[in-house]
Amino acid sequence: MRIAKMFTRQLSSVDFDAGMGQLACWAASLLMLVLGVFKLVALPLTETELFFGVLIVLAVALLGVNLGMLVRIDGKLHRRDRN
Repeated sequence: MRIAKMFTRQLSSVDFDAGMGQLACWAASLLMLVLGVFKLVALPLTETELFFGVLIVLAVALLGVNLGMLVRIDGKLHRRDRN
């Protein structure tokens, strides 16, 4: 029974977890954006392929930013439900 109790123990606050999740999503989005653009520039692409490649990289980066916002909102809702 001690092992089950150890795994249900809370190590940090919900606000801290939500903030770290938000920062991780935003950092991953920024990294994805920078590396994606560098990779697209290095490839021998036509103007159309480059245009659509940049659009796809931007879409994926924006999805990461949105995920970061949702993590923060979920943390606030979780904290409100606990009180």
